[in-house]
Amino acid sequence: MDKAMKQLEAGVKKRLIVVCMGLACGLSLLSARLVYLQVVEHEKYAEAAKAHYSYREDLPASRGRILDRYGDTLARNVTVYSVVADANHLRDVNYAAVKGVAKQKGLREREVRQLFEEDEIVNSYYAHISDKLSDLLRIPPGELNRTLKSKKTGDIFLSRDIEEDLAQEFRETMADQSIRGIYLRKNERRSYPSPLELTHVIGYVQEVESVNERNRPVTELVGREGVEKMFNEAMTGTPGWRDIERDNRRREIHAFRGEEQPPIPGNNVRLTIDMGLQTKVESIMEEAWNKFSPEKISSVWMDPRTGEVLAMASRPHFDLASRKGVRRNIAISDMYEPGSTFKIVAIAGALNEGVVTPNTQVFCHEGLYERDGLRLTDHAYYGDLSVEDIIKVSSNIGTYKVGLQLNRNPFYDYMKAFGFGETTGIRLTGEISGTVHSVARWNQSSFSRMTMGYAVGVTPLQVATAYCAIANGGELLQPRILKAIETPNRKIVEKTHRTVVRRVVTERTAMQMRMALQKVTGDGGTGKNAAIPGFEICGKTGTAQKNIPGKGYAKGRYVVSFAGFFPADDPEIVGIVVVDDPRAEGISLYGGTIAAPIWKDIAMQAVRIRGIPPKNAEVHRLAEISEEDVLLHVTD
Repeated sequence: MDKAMKQLEAGVKKRLIVVCMGLACGLSLLSARLVYLQVVEHEKYAEAAKAHYSYREDLPASRGRILDRYGDTLARNVTVYSVVADANHLRDVNYAAVKGVAKQKGLREREVRQLFEEDEIVNSYYAHISDKLSDLLRIPPGELNRTLKSKKTGDIFLSRDIEEDLAQEFRETMADQSIRGIYLRKNERRSYPSPLELTHVIGYVQEVESVNERNRPVTELVGREGVEKMFNEAMTGTPGWRDIERDNRRREIHAFRGEEQPPIPGNNVRLTIDMGLQTKVESIMEEAWNKFSPEKISSVWMDPRTGEVLAMASRPHFDLASRKGVRRNIAISDMYEPGSTFKIVAIAGALNEGVVTPNTQVFCHEGLYERDGLRLTDHAYYGDLSVEDIIKVSSNIGTYKVGLQLNRNPFYDYMKAFGFGETTGIRLTGEISGTVHSVARWNQSSFSRMTMGYAVGVTPLQVATAYCAIANGGELLQPRILKAIETPNRKIVEKTHRTVVRRVVTERTAMQMRMALQKVTGDGGTGKNAAIPGFEICGKTGTAQKNIPGKGYAKGRYVVSFAGFFPADDPEIVGIVVVDDPRAEGISLYGGTIAAPIWKDIAMQAVRIRGIPPKNAEVHRLAEISEEDVLLHVTD
């Protein structure tokens, strides 16, 4: 018996020893594992824990503003919000649903848990949200309820681009109704205070989805046309970040907000545009668009002393807010045959070369010129005309004969010197060079047609720039749309300056041309409808039969224009109006009858807005002006 007991005790001891050794080994292994995790794998799991409770929040940078020359805002970013439902949180009974249902039914949270199953609580919570937020979201309650139930995990976007006032209503409603799991995510949207003005110049931005360096999705505003595209890099800011701590429900603990790198907003782009003048140009262009129903209409206004573009507008255009409409900038992207506004090239070239003087008499063949298979006509029977009078009455025959004295190759050189056949270099998207064929490609009639403004393709901006050269004393300037790039606190980053491309004609020639062009708006001139009492206006009409690609010149369809500047002795502003294929009852389709009056209406507004004084300012000399604002300006 004793022996059996001893054997039993020995067996138990062996088993205990084995168990103890097993426990010791197991605990040793566990300890080794803990040491391994705490020492070797410490960084890995520390990062994992940090990732769960810590979060680096992206702080988007605001895109820079677009301003006019005086600082008025043309484009800016506004803060907007997206309304997002977190499906995980909505279905979390303890975090969100119980509180909302308790509010909905007027019960305590404990009573809700006792009376309803979890699925019933969640469904009741969906109904509560749908009832209280449907009006703010403008979504029918039933549809909203189905949307909330559409996903079991992840985010559900309920609305986008909610502005601050409505976002505050959401905050108040959600707090009052104990709604959780619905969040407002801050974002930015491009806003245009005047979405129907300067549309082609400003251009537009597009939201582009990408990922940042932390592989997180981000939405960027990227310029696609106009100033928005040309200066996209300058206006794009540098995003920032903020380290935050979150609780086990992934809500931010504000008390533990950590390191922060604020975003750097983009720079502002200040344009040369005078928005006061631009607004008037837009209004007058819209009126002409409705009155004459043309295919296109465009206008450009510049300061001839600096090359700054003060206004640029075209129809058809588009809405900056919706982007609906024609987004092509006609003033720089469409070419046309200019007709008689182009006659300054042949006349100025001949004067500059000394082959004629302003008083040189040219026989105009009584309105019909036929020689060597060439047939030219005038709209009236002119005999001898001085070079000045050729410009005044816009004689085709006279212009061609002056061009003959200049000769072909020099004429081609002057076309190029005035900037035709090449882009102006303005910092806008979509500019074309137009068409000026080399002399080698001319046929028998090309020379004569070009002197009259046919067989060449130009843009409104090119013509305006050429007239600036006449106005400023003979220098071709590069047109400028940018005045400066500035930081948000108005520190200058880049500033543009007057840029002379080349001298085209001498100051003497430019002065002779100004004197000739002044006659155009006087008695007997083709541009008398552009005259403004009290001001000496220089200008030139243009009427060209419309060339339909593939069909040739269309009978009864014209492109009419007027280009001019003032005051004649010291020009401050140059403008052009081009109306493509106007339709009008009882009005002759000429540059002098359609484009010149439009030009005059804009010029009269420019007098007031730009503060241009009349010659020998006496109130009675302006009595004929119908614009009250102009009269008030002078009397002031």
